[in-house]
Amino acid sequence: MSGIACAVGLLSSKCILSAQPQSAGRILLQYTAVRYRRKPRWLGTAKSKLFRVPERHQQVEEEVAELKRLHNVYHTQMKAVRRFLIDEVEASKLVSRAGMVIQTPEEEASEWEQIQRINEEWNRKIGEVREKRLADEREQRKNYILERLVAKEQRDQENRERVEERVRLEKELARNYITRDNIDKAIEMALVQPMSYNFSIDLSGNIRRLGEEQNQESSN
Repeated sequence: MSGIACAVGLLSSKCILSAQPQSAGRILLQYTAVRYRRKPRWLGTAKSKLFRVPERHQQVEEEVAELKRLHNVYHTQMKAVRRFLIDEVEASKLVSRAGMVIQTPEEEASEWEQIQRINEEWNRKIGEVREKRLADEREQRKNYILERLVAKEQRDQENRERVEERVRLEKELARNYITRDNIDKAIEMALVQPMSYNFSIDLSGNIRRLGEEQNQESSN
């Protein structure tokens, strides 16, 4: 066999690992490579067997006749066994059918009515369970909706209170707003009490205005 055939045979081989217990907790692994029986078809004919013509062995006529007789006997016996098993199955079917009770039309009608009554009883019980379940679900849904409505009403009430509080604060601040009615008075107050926002705050938190700083520098 060529080198390629050997490589493919090794790659396609099966590995068997057998563990043998040893002393002191050691395990000895035995590796055995099992190769396939024949070479794969895709490798082709080996070079050493490329032009070899296999010899055709001639069988003895008595041997061929004996093999043919044994073959026919085997198939005849197997056919008899299969036929026997088929007959046994058919016989068991006939026995089971014979054991069945043949009912009259009146008995069939009575059995049908009984089955219908049982079915109606089952439907009634299942309907009661379903109605109870639906009633519980409706009650739970109703309670859930009521809770949501109460929570929404509370949120709306809180929003109204918050808006009213803001409106009240705005009304209190509106007393100091300058309107057309008190604009003259506001102008007079601004002239009498001038307000300057040009100031700074020192590290001690005191307000230092521009005029005061210039006066202090000039006095120093």
